[in-house]
Amino acid sequence: MGNPEYSNLTELMLNVVRVRPGMYLGTNQIIKLPNFIIGYHFRDLISEKAPDFYFGENGFLTWYVDKFKLPQLSFWECYFMQEANDNEEKAIEIYFERLEQYYDWYKANYS
Repeated sequence: MGNPEYSNLTELMLNVVRVRPGMYLGTNQIIKLPNFIIGYHFRDLISEKAPDFYFGENGFLTWYVDKFKLPQLSFWECYFMQEANDNEEKAIEIYFERLEQYYDWYKANYS
């Protein structure tokens, strides 16, 4: 039985990391998520693969800020911490909920 392959970060996050965030992030805290995502993005930058749709103009964080009419912040995990009243575990749950909403939106508009 082989491991399923995911063609983009969003599917990987929703189907693998969401199930066991502590295993992939070290702890079940949103503060650990940016480094995981940066590592994935760096992998894209050094490969011949096309950039992942999670990033950029139609990417998740742009969608999130626009949808919820949020001010621009340097540290995007702060959005989720505010929404979760500074509860790290709740913040990561909210992140995955919003990511799922984004993915549904993205598939409806760009697939």
